[in-house]
Formats: sequence, structure tokens, C-alpha cells
Amino acid sequence: MPVQIAEVFALMNEIGIEKEVIDSIDPDAPLIAQGIDSMDFPALAIAAEKKFGVDISDTSAARLKTMNDFVRFINEKAS
Repeated sequence: MPVQIAEVFALMNEIGIEKEVIDSIDPDAPLIAQGIDSMDFPALAIAAEKKFGVDISDTSAARLKTMNDFVRFINEKAS
């Protein structure tokens, strides 16, 4: 079953990203412009690797700009 964006939002909450930031995220806009900083993104990548069983290399992570990019990547790697 594909990972849904709501599951990634829940994961963001689990790692301590503020609810106000999560609630305001536009899935098509760059995460960096929406309050996801250089500390949050690696934590999210590591948590996603553990939860969804995917490997997110530094090269791959650099290409993940939006929430939709992130979900699409997880679904491609998990299948």
C-alpha cells in the first residue's frame, strides 16, 4: 500500500516539528521555504528510512524539495 502524505505529516509530528509548521505545509512548495530547516530535514529523512524501510542517500535527499517529492520517492523505493 503506498505511503500517503498524511503518514509523512504524522512522522514529522513524531520527530518534533511544530504542528503549526506541519499544518501550513503546501505539498507542492519547497519545504525549506515553509519552515523545514537544515536540522529538520535530515531528522525527517532518517525517520522515514526507519519507518518505511527505504534508503535516502545524500544525493537523493538533495533532490527532494517538496513534500510531494518526498512521498513520491518513498513510494518508488518501497515498491
